Amino acid sequence: MQNWRSWLPNTLKYRLFVAYITLLMLPLCIAIYYLFQYFETTRQNDMIDRMSERMQQVYISLTDMMAFAYKSNTILSQDESLIQIMHNPDKYDPLERKKIVESKMFGINNSFFFHQTELYFRFIDRNGNVYTSYAPNSQLTNEREELQEWQTKLQAGSRPYRWVADDSNDVRSSQGSKLLSLYLMLNDELRGNYGLARISINVQEWFHNTLKDNPANQGLTIFTGRGETVLQNKEAAFSLDSMKRIISAQTQNGHYKDERTLSLVNYSYIEELDWYVVSQMPLNELQQEVRRLRLMIYMFLIFVVTAFMLMTFFLASRMTQPLSVLKRSMEEASDKKLNVKISINKGATDEIQSLSASFNRMIDDVVELIAKLKQEERQKQLVRFQMLLYQMNPHFLLNTLNTVKWMARKEKQEEISGICTSLGLILEASLNSDIELIPLKDEIQLLRSYESIQAFRFREQFAIVYETEEAVRYALVPKLSLQPLVENAIVHGFNRVEGHGTIWVRARAEGNELILEVEDNGIGMEEAARKPGRRSGHGIGLSNLRERVQLLFKQEGAVELISDGSGTLVRIRLPLLIAAPYSQEGDDRHVDDFIGGR
Repeated sequence: MQNWRSWLPNTLKYRLFVAYITLLMLPLCIAIYYLFQYFETTRQNDMIDRMSERMQQVYISLTDMMAFAYKSNTILSQDESLIQIMHNPDKYDPLERKKIVESKMFGINNSFFFHQTELYFRFIDRNGNVYTSYAPNSQLTNEREELQEWQTKLQAGSRPYRWVADDSNDVRSSQGSKLLSLYLMLNDELRGNYGLARISINVQEWFHNTLKDNPANQGLTIFTGRGETVLQNKEAAFSLDSMKRIISAQTQNGHYKDERTLSLVNYSYIEELDWYVVSQMPLNELQQEVRRLRLMIYMFLIFVVTAFMLMTFFLASRMTQPLSVLKRSMEEASDKKLNVKISINKGATDEIQSLSASFNRMIDDVVELIAKLKQEERQKQLVRFQMLLYQMNPHFLLNTLNTVKWMARKEKQEEISGICTSLGLILEASLNSDIELIPLKDEIQLLRSYESIQAFRFREQFAIVYETEEAVRYALVPKLSLQPLVENAIVHGFNRVEGHGTIWVRARAEGNELILEVEDNGIGMEEAARKPGRRSGHGIGLSNLRERVQLLFKQEGAVELISDGSGTLVRIRLPLLIAAPYSQEGDDRHVDDFIGGR
């Protein structure tokens, strides 16, 4: 615990400063960092989405061209005049026959004029005659063997057609050396096969047209399932390892981040051609955009943090400056003997002004209190001096009593010796001012000593009856608390002319209270007050006892007075405090008896 606290600033100003930075700026910086990470991820996903969209456009464009070829075959298969010419070529003039077939091909291309590239048609009829929609590189000859060869291949395959991705380009003055060709047999339900059709697409030309709308930094690659590159633009640099990764994934569509080339890769698979169309976008564009944004955010963050730190430091200084003044004033208070006052300007807050006013009042109160303490100290010294003087007389009396006691014993005056002994015990107890509470049994012993003195004086005119419970023998009571009450009963309570008086001294426990009672059967307070010299000191002794009980026990102690014509009862209520005596056998049976309620 002490280790981490040692790292904290000691002053309030710097603690406020550190708290503001930790609780406000640090969470703000963390939030901005995660927000930026979220933006970067979102931007990358957006780039992947745009690549996927572009990839889908390329895929759809190529599949549309293939669908164009299928539709062309459907149109040709439903053209009756073409079927007649191809089925019976000998019935027609060669030039007329060639003109009709080529017009059919031209009409199909015109019906799909909106496509990026045209289709190249090549037909072979039953007699081996060749018809093309383009100018071939070489002279056309009879191709009956090619017709028979393809008829065998297609009949052996699972489909009535076959795509050839690397067909030789025999179109004069066209781009590339390869064509994407669809081979199929021309069939009629009534007359059977009547020829072979090859519908070709110049993928190089199509690829070139597709790249016109392609982003400048986006690479586009088409390769086969065997890892052979078919088409690739100059921006693409697709490695063999990347091809193997895509092929091994065995999925129709997908994308991933290539850490080696730092690029995003998106791909689609064309099952009929066993081709993979792959789009590749370098992350440089994204990274440059992210770097620019990061620089802007960091510059803004540095500006905000710097401004916030300066403002925080300024506010912390303004808040703690009055406290620093208060601190210096408190440090100067002892050096200048409390002759220090704080002066706060009017622009300070209400709390600071209230604090300064409280400090000034505190200084005034402390100065006044110190003056009172000095006066009380002087009074205490005077009282102690007087007490020392007064203690000389009791000690002298005690020594004199001892002398008288030994003289009485020498003269065999036992009554005088007993009185001296009893009076000596009372004087010795009164001299011991350090002890305020004594066990009840010791208080009873002092009371018996006082009784022996008064019995000699009043000659059997009274009797004291002790009724105390054994369990409260060691209960603590104020020293000499019963003696003044018994003295009042003896001196002022009895009409000695009328006869003998009785005093009852009782002690018992009631719950958590100790009850002490002194009762007499005298004439009562009212009767005694009407006789001069009777009970004149009773009020003084009782008020003195009340004050002592109040000082020792506060609200837990009380003194009650009940008086009528048949006597007077004084009842003292004290907290029950048991001081068990030390015993080697551990015999504290009187305490156990009290706790057990016996």
